[in-house]
Amino acid sequence: MSQPIQLNTVEKEAIYRMRELFALQKEVSIATEVSEEQEFITTLAEQALYPEKPQLCFQKVEENLEEQAAFRQDDTERFHLAKKLHNRPCVRRLITCGGVDDGKSTLIGRLLYDTMGKQEQESIAKNQVYLRKDGSIDYALLAGMTEEEAKQGITVQVSYSTFEGKSCSFLMADVPGHEEYTRNMAYAALDSDTAIIMIAANKGIVPQTRRHTKICYFMGIRNMIFAVNKMDMTGYDRNVFDMILKEIRQMMQEYPGCHIQIVPVAAKSGVNIIQAASEMPWHQNGSLLELLEQMPQSKKDDRFYFLTQRICKSSQIKGAVIKKRVIQGEMVSGTLQTGDEIFVYPTNQCAKVTKLYLLDKDTEMVNGKNPLGIELDRELDIARGSVLTKTDILSSTDCIEADILWTSDNRLTQGKRYLAKIGTDIVNAAVTKIHYQVDVNTGDHRYAEYLTKNALARCELCFSKQVYLTAEKENRTLGTLKLFERETGLLAAYGNIIQTISGEVWKENCKEVTAAEREMALGQKAGLILFLHDEENYANCVERYLLGMGFHTMQLMAEGTDEKERIYIRKFLDAGMILLLRTTPEGIGMAENLIGEQDRIFSFAGSCMEKEEFSNSLKQIKQWASSLL
Repeated sequence: MSQPIQLNTVEKEAIYRMRELFALQKEVSIATEVSEEQEFITTLAEQALYPEKPQLCFQKVEENLEEQAAFRQDDTERFHLAKKLHNRPCVRRLITCGGVDDGKSTLIGRLLYDTMGKQEQESIAKNQVYLRKDGSIDYALLAGMTEEEAKQGITVQVSYSTFEGKSCSFLMADVPGHEEYTRNMAYAALDSDTAIIMIAANKGIVPQTRRHTKICYFMGIRNMIFAVNKMDMTGYDRNVFDMILKEIRQMMQEYPGCHIQIVPVAAKSGVNIIQAASEMPWHQNGSLLELLEQMPQSKKDDRFYFLTQRICKSSQIKGAVIKKRVIQGEMVSGTLQTGDEIFVYPTNQCAKVTKLYLLDKDTEMVNGKNPLGIELDRELDIARGSVLTKTDILSSTDCIEADILWTSDNRLTQGKRYLAKIGTDIVNAAVTKIHYQVDVNTGDHRYAEYLTKNALARCELCFSKQVYLTAEKENRTLGTLKLFERETGLLAAYGNIIQTISGEVWKENCKEVTAAEREMALGQKAGLILFLHDEENYANCVERYLLGMGFHTMQLMAEGTDEKERIYIRKFLDAGMILLLRTTPEGIGMAENLIGEQDRIFSFAGSCMEKEEFSNSLKQIKQWASSLL
């Protein structure tokens, strides 16, 4: 298995300073005597402020020396990967996925080993860390597998490796095959342009193959290579390969616009990985590495998009003297040069570009994806979340239809509110409707009241304000979104925007809102908890307990014997609330008749209990309230 990468003093200082810079947004200096290393570290540090996705996962480190020394291993690995690929003219990002035990890690290890020099290969062959008991090399351990993963024989975390081809450098992600870790797989697919999807020849296409293919397509990957592995276990039988090939082509009919290749390999023995295999003379399309180098570049939107992250003064940029406002952010695509006119969302104003900064250097023109600073000929109302284009090409809406890949452990229910991030803009959002859930094995659509982890579904979302966006098929950056849980800030879902929904749709539906619809919007059913008049302390404790768990509650004191009071109570129940009612013994019987289902009632009335008994009652209330979700 791979050993922890050691950092030298300069690298330790670089990672710490970049974390500090990212957290505090301050300029810091990194002392090094090596000019080439200084240039690389400076570039990384500048990119830590913008664009939004820096090359390292910067984590704020505590001030004490022990915490400063305890650098996260993945930061270390990514620092070395970024350093290795710095200034390479052609870098392709790959993801290797597929079913459990189909040979993903072994394939990666074999690619790494076969593209190494002889000296490195000899060193690995003598290192006991990478050898099996019989003395043969375990190639899966070269792919960055941890000790715990090696013991279990599975991949859990995403690990990255690099190797060199004849015309390109490759950054490859090894991802888990288990359905439980689909979230990790989706994360790695987000920035990949090519997918190697493994299929074991002795098993054929399995449900996880279909799941990973669908997720790769969902995350925007249009270059796919299906590697039919373990051909040696079938005696390199062409008929076995042809049967799987036919099934793959049938499966890919539902994924338009994909460039696909299908290649037979035997990863463990290295057959058809780097060079064409003599064992399979019937296959004439080239080895896996040859196909990787022939894959076309992903089609990109040529229109100019710029996502604003922050505003600074030009005097904060090295060499600048005059204090002018500079818009800093990420240029997603297109071309921009001084003199161009730009259009600003959401203010719908125009201005001309007077100066451009590529990191801290003046430039006249910028192409493609880059961190960028822009000066305009006049002051405009621009802030984080603003989008700059050359023409008015985005749609304004507060309601969309989107495909959602749900990755949270908590289930998605209609009406629950989340934070949605589109570009650099963050807004409150609610999933107002689940149209259908997609069966990843068959592609069938089925009804779903809620979504559980790894589900894929078509949903409607409403935002708290007007947002500017486009469909995913037009531009992935402004046509996709992420949903975060409001309480924890954890990533809950990835989304592809299908279309905007016109406000006219709502005008057509003028029916009265029902109690069931209100309950759906709140994500809970109405319930009634009964107390006597003088049990105020009990009622306060129970309400605070329920509120802490996220339930919508209301406390009310009423006799319950008057008709007006009963209407008043009924309105709270129709609103979908859990009502804590303090009333008289006579009013308890009346209140119980106001709610149809008796399992929605919990009676606390007349309870006189010790602290321990009350604690047990709270547990019963928790169980009761959970049944209302």
